Amino acid sequence: MNAFLSAFSPVRNIKQLFVRPPGNFPVLDGFRALSMLMILVFHTFAIYCAAHPDVEMINMIEEGGLAWSWAWNADKSVDIFFVISGFLISGILLRQIDRDGKIHMWNFYSRRFLRLSPAYWLAILVYVLIGVYTLDDAGREMQKLDNLWANVLYVNNFLPYDEQAMNWTWTLAIEEQFYLLYPLLLMFVMRFDRPERWLWGLLGLSFVICFVVIMTDERIRATPGSVLVTDPSFHAHHFSVLYDNLYTRYGALLCGCLAAFYYFHHEVATKRFLNTPLGHVLGWLSLACIVVLMVTPVLSRDFDDWYWGNILYQTFSRNLFSGSLAYLILLCVEKSYMSRVLNLVLANRIWYPLAQLSYSMYLLHVLPIVAMVSLGVNAMQKYPERYDYTHWEAMCILTAYSTALTIFGALIFYLLIERPIMNLRK
Repeated sequence: MNAFLSAFSPVRNIKQLFVRPPGNFPVLDGFRALSMLMILVFHTFAIYCAAHPDVEMINMIEEGGLAWSWAWNADKSVDIFFVISGFLISGILLRQIDRDGKIHMWNFYSRRFLRLSPAYWLAILVYVLIGVYTLDDAGREMQKLDNLWANVLYVNNFLPYDEQAMNWTWTLAIEEQFYLLYPLLLMFVMRFDRPERWLWGLLGLSFVICFVVIMTDERIRATPGSVLVTDPSFHAHHFSVLYDNLYTRYGALLCGCLAAFYYFHHEVATKRFLNTPLGHVLGWLSLACIVVLMVTPVLSRDFDDWYWGNILYQTFSRNLFSGSLAYLILLCVEKSYMSRVLNLVLANRIWYPLAQLSYSMYLLHVLPIVAMVSLGVNAMQKYPERYDYTHWEAMCILTAYSTALTIFGALIFYLLIERPIMNLRK
């Protein structure tokens, strides 16, 4: 009984929020925290553009140019989460295999369930309560509430975009689906002499799958990226067909898995390679690839005539981004070339509390954003002389308020359920 009560101790759990355990990979905290902040910027900007009657998102994208292109490309933050998940989960499974010669499936699945589901179900409850009291005349929110069974079963990404409840949680469905299949795959490939070859083969297959999906869907193949932000029906179609499916997004998770495989099973050879001239070049190329993919304004109408460029970008960009990130993670955890500067920024202790809260932040963040944007837009329209902000200033201010409110809500989630459950499962 004392152990149970101790697990819910606010004092103990607040301390754990700031104490980084010795087995932690510090650089992952930086990547996780920054990716969550980028998601907050991306969704606040997008929801603001959708809510403000005088704003067109395409115009904001083109007006912002290269200086703000990273904000509209911040959807790649989800790929950062996938790479980190693949790296950490593979590490857990590979250590089990090395220690016991097998994966304890029940232990693995039950621990993943306890890690993800309790906080998720609490977020679903909050969503239900808000939805019940904010139904529109057409009953649109009630239709979405009726589909919450798909969220509970982690299959909400199988539904069309317009029918999904909490449609930002498609990422959790993909991760759970991957977790269900990956241990079985890993046990199979570990029977062979070079199991990493199978993972490389599956990564190569992910490019082929994306290319085939694009080329066999005439609407996606022939429509430029700018239409994603000008035509809601195409956005919904693109989301459902290409964006939120396991078979088109598993590449990022697999990049993290491969990085973990080389770290845990080929550490000496990996560290030696990372410090060769070729390893140095690949490090700089990886960093350059990430920067280029984050600043290229692919949603601008300037890219509308790039037919094959659009196809190739959609085929290769996410896996290239994820592979580059996985390589930088290896550089950092092996303390190799370039790692000193990267670790100085990304392994700083300041990121650890935010990284710990990132899961609850992700579950909740859209709700505070919608609330703050609604209040902000209404205030700007009702009292234009008092709130005389440019749209860019308004988006930045609302991002700051939404972030603070999201962190506060995530802290409550963390103390009420997320941290106590982690304490109890040990």
